[in-house]
Amino acid sequence: MSPFFAQSIGRAALAGIKDLIQRIFLRGENPFVSYATNCMRPPGAVDEKAFMALCIRCNRCLEVCPYGSIKRAGVGFAMGTPYVLAEQKACYLCMACCRLCPTGALDSSLVSPEKVSMGKAAIDKSICYSHLFLEHDVLPDHTGRKIGALCNTCYNVCPLQDKAIVLRKNLFPEVMDACVGCGICVERCPTRPKRAINVIPTGMGRVDEAGFYFRKAKGHYESAVTVEKQGQQGVLKGDRLLEQKSRIDATTEQPKFDFPYSVPKSIEGWD
Repeated sequence: MSPFFAQSIGRAALAGIKDLIQRIFLRGENPFVSYATNCMRPPGAVDEKAFMALCIRCNRCLEVCPYGSIKRAGVGFAMGTPYVLAEQKACYLCMACCRLCPTGALDSSLVSPEKVSMGKAAIDKSICYSHLFLEHDVLPDHTGRKIGALCNTCYNVCPLQDKAIVLRKNLFPEVMDACVGCGICVERCPTRPKRAINVIPTGMGRVDEAGFYFRKAKGHYESAVTVEKQGQQGVLKGDRLLEQKSRIDATTEQPKFDFPYSVPKSIEGWD
């Protein structure tokens, strides 16, 4: 065998090994590498290490799920194990999969949706329509037109409404510790291309990004009644602004807002 031919075989073998490693560890094919956001185990799943030891890839949980929420992981160490990808189809907490698991990878004693712990949702206030409406009054839609928006979709679809997600000042959503991580809010969130609300799976290292106090700290707004800055005198802010916006009703006359300054033709980040 010539040295050149041997080197060619060696390079081909290394390329094949590299491709296999990439396929194993690519998040798209193995959703549990680094616990991808919005990718959770089914309800009742035990600790990940124990889950991997107990799950026999029998697919009973997939077959019994009436919503088609449970998928199978592709190539990788987690191949064949079940997961829920909230952006495609969330878990609707019917609990059927728990009852049918033969090995205990999914806790069969778990019957109450309130006891599920798939993850915690977190709201990105920089793109959430309701929070943008609170701060800016208007936002662009896909056509570039400026529209006002009060979007409470995540609150409206939450199966644990007023427990997992509440409306602060009856105006904008806030996630509470009762969130079980079902992902319905993620599936229905209208913001694109990124969702304004995402589920951080149980077991993910970035626990601080899902904690209630972290999110609550992000939700504090200036309480001053007015601001006198850059000539913007008499502009409502904080609680007074929230109070006035909360009275908006599509069936009645809209309240008038003081707006003593011109709107720029373009806003950085919105073009």
